[in-house]
Amino acid sequence: MIVQLIHNPASGTHHELRLGVLAQAFKACGAKVIMGTTEIDGNLVIAKSCNLICVSGGDGTLRLVIAAMKQNGSKVPVCIFPAGTVNLVAREIGYASDPEQFAGEVMRGYLAGADARLKEPVVTSDHGAFAACLSAGPDGVAVANHNPQLKKKIGRTAYALSFIKLFFHWPRHRFSMDVVAANGSKSHFHCEAFYIAKGRYFAGPWSLSPDARLGGDNFQLIALSRANRWNFIRFILEVTRGRDPKSLPFVRSFRARSVAIAYGNIHKNSQFFQVDGDMMMHPPSHIMMTDYVMEYCLPLDD
Repeated sequence: MIVQLIHNPASGTHHELRLGVLAQAFKACGAKVIMGTTEIDGNLVIAKSCNLICVSGGDGTLRLVIAAMKQNGSKVPVCIFPAGTVNLVAREIGYASDPEQFAGEVMRGYLAGADARLKEPVVTSDHGAFAACLSAGPDGVAVANHNPQLKKKIGRTAYALSFIKLFFHWPRHRFSMDVVAANGSKSHFHCEAFYIAKGRYFAGPWSLSPDARLGGDNFQLIALSRANRWNFIRFILEVTRGRDPKSLPFVRSFRARSVAIAYGNIHKNSQFFQVDGDMMMHPPSHIMMTDYVMEYCLPLDD
């Protein structure tokens, strides 16, 4: 069996020693390991000989791997070693953070075959597939303006500090949304911030909707009709308390198949957008489910 271990050497959380321990853990389980790296331009070579792809990194690194797999139609199962700043997909699936435990559980899952696979229909914007989430609003500005060096030292707390600074110059914008819901119904509305959640978690151990789950053929759309300082604080408090924010009068929630987005001042406000915890260089105009389905190899205990 051949495992391709893919990592992002430019990531602030990249740790060469830990990567080596993970490779040795797979070898101890009887696998041959070949290495692969992601590039900022999206170039990534998926080894034709590999039986399993292991992504060592966070949701941003996973996004690059998904995009490459979708482009070449790869059907190799994937697992994620949670080595990023935020690991939303790995958290939901339940991958261990200890290299030896991770390798053992993943190898048992691989040998179990179809009984230990999660089929995940991929969602994409017009700028490429993504792994867990995409949003437009104040948090996107915080992601764009965070200090990368500080992030290396204190992790996702750097995003929180960047967000606090926004209160002095609070960003607001207006989006026009055309939504096709999971049941086929259509709606049109305006909002000042929105969130796309493919999986259960957002920005850590929190959830934007109890209906969001990996494996579904739709995504969850949460839209804020008004996103001033006070409303946004109320929204965040509901989420961090484990409550469904759609109970707030300015929040709408949909299970959706596609969204078309229109807005003004695109270049001026491009910092509103983040995808999988990274700033989006170009604002999206469409977000939609695709026919491409990838498989996550589930971890199995002894």
